[in-house]
Order: sequence, then C-alpha cells, then structure tokens
Amino acid sequence: MSESSDIFGKLLRSFRLNAGLGLRELARLIDKSPGYISDVELGNVPPPSEETIVQISKALNIDKKALLRSAKKVDPELTEYVAEQPQVADFLRMAKDQEFNGDDWDRLTQLAKISKLGKGEEGTK
Repeated sequence: MSESSDIFGKLLRSFRLNAGLGLRELARLIDKSPGYISDVELGNVPPPSEETIVQISKALNIDKKALLRSAKKVDPELTEYVAEQPQVADFLRMAKDQEFNGDDWDRLTQLAKISKLGKGEEGTK
C-alpha cells in the first residue's frame, strides 16, 4: 500500500497499545471488524475515512490531529467551516497559487495572534 497507509497504521497501533486496548475492543468501540483494524495497522488498506479517524481518536482518548495528519486527511470540522465560509476557500486557493510554505504559515499565524483576530483567548471582536 502507500507510505501514508504504513505511517498511519504504525501510529494507530502505537496509540492503541499505549491506551491498553486490544484489536477487538477498539473494533467494538468504533463498530468495525478486528480484521479491518489489523489490516489498517499493517498498512494493507488505506487509512479510514475522516469520520472513522475521529471515532478512533475518541475511543483512544487522544487528539485527532496526529492521526488525521498521518493519514493526510482533513478534520471534518474544518471541511464544514470551509464550506460555510467561502472566503476561507478563496484564501486557501490564493495561498496555494502563491505557493505559501511553512514559514509563510508561521508568520501568518503570528500576525493573526498579534492582530487579535477572531474570538481567541487574547481578544474578541
């Protein structure tokens, strides 16, 4: 399978073992078969859907970001936000066209914090 399948599977197995859950118990908690979970962990099948990854994260009591990132998937909450806010999609398209890199995103994040944009902890509109 792909490199992302392998990376995701290894990370999932590590998180599952750290949580002290067996394959059967995790499978039961997310309504999947133990064989499917095993195949995912071994990288024999692609990472599951975004929604299933969120379920897995809840079952393992971990932050969903690491699993979503390793699967190269987008958090369903973000997908919904982009769909509801067309300017977000426009901004992301512009950033892609201008080939923003990691440093650009770091600077933009700092600017947003300094400017106290949104309803964050440091300020409100």
